[in-house]
Amino acid sequence: MADNIPGSADSYEHVWNEHTKVLADIRAQWFASGWADTPEEQDRAMFHVMSIEHTGFNVFVAPRQDYPFFSKTHAFHHPMIFTWGLCCPDFHYQFAFADGAGTYRITGKTGTTRWSELHVQSEFWGDPKFRQVAILEFGKMHVEADGSFEIILSPDQHDGNWIKTDPSENQLLLVIRDAMYDWTNDVPAVVQIERLDGLDKPRLQISNRDLATRIRKLTNFARESARHWIGRNDEIVGDVGVNVFWTGKEQNLGGIQHAAYHFMVFDIAEDEGLVFEFDPPKTSTFWAFQLANLQYDTVDYLNSQSSLNAMQTRVDPDGKIRIVVSARDPGIANWMDTVGHLRGVCASRWVWCDPVPEPVVTRVKLADLPNHLHVGSSTVSPEERRAIVTARGAGIRRMYGI
Repeated sequence: MADNIPGSADSYEHVWNEHTKVLADIRAQWFASGWADTPEEQDRAMFHVMSIEHTGFNVFVAPRQDYPFFSKTHAFHHPMIFTWGLCCPDFHYQFAFADGAGTYRITGKTGTTRWSELHVQSEFWGDPKFRQVAILEFGKMHVEADGSFEIILSPDQHDGNWIKTDPSENQLLLVIRDAMYDWTNDVPAVVQIERLDGLDKPRLQISNRDLATRIRKLTNFARESARHWIGRNDEIVGDVGVNVFWTGKEQNLGGIQHAAYHFMVFDIAEDEGLVFEFDPPKTSTFWAFQLANLQYDTVDYLNSQSSLNAMQTRVDPDGKIRIVVSARDPGIANWMDTVGHLRGVCASRWVWCDPVPEPVVTRVKLADLPNHLHVGSSTVSPEERRAIVTARGAGIRRMYGI
């Protein structure tokens, strides 16, 4: 049968028809979910469906494991274009792909960030063979006095910084996270990767059989992505309701393995806001809050103050931290701008924090906001806010060279 011949027109027609059907299905699922009730939310859901296609192509179809490279704006994150999967504004991401049967050398130099790690996964979440392979924190591996380092990925043991790979796993995703507390001055790690074996392979082109397999993986990812994010909203609201933090389980999804995650589906009116009140951790490596739309695409953080990390947040005179989430600027320093979203998602990450705070959340009328803050809570003028936002955008552009 022609359908069994890799690369035949009939074979590709079957793969393509299945893929386009799934895309139509997930669009319909979002529109029928209750999380795309308004024209604006439907616009975001439609954009999200296209982001799924883009992310899946970059993760499953595009990689050339024989010719690896680290990219700052590949895979599923570009701060000005697409932020699928709740990308963290404070993380400088770099992505590469490898084959578990190969031997790879990563060389580079550490940056000036607070915390950095290399996270290796086999496949990507949603794939039945997805698993965590290794985590290598830069602060716990061997680094030369000048900050330079070398890491080997291979099935066979090597001296020094070595990550053991499985030869049967040919789709490894490598993610470097640099936690950038100071967006103006922090410098991320500089890294390169090369394959040390298999360099005699002359072709960059993907084989017909492999391409069909990759498209099927993209199709499965699209299906699972919609199921997961729609289900995540349903699960949070079903468990705790709206405007209440819920403890996530991101360690099984490729998130930071030693972090606590909190999520909330927020729902406020134009004249309302949420006040988060908590005691900061006594010790911490990294913590931050961010906002996203109902599809878990991070909202614009270059041109708005839609996220806050520990360095950007001001502590009140009584030692507590109070953060305000609203669509209108209340003139409070610790404000997170919903960027016009009256429904959306708030997330927080707590990396090596002791204790992990449990913020108290209060829904308030903005007119009553002073009654829910400390009398000494820091305020900012419109001119100061513009300066802060301008500096944020300049910092992100500097990080990513955009």
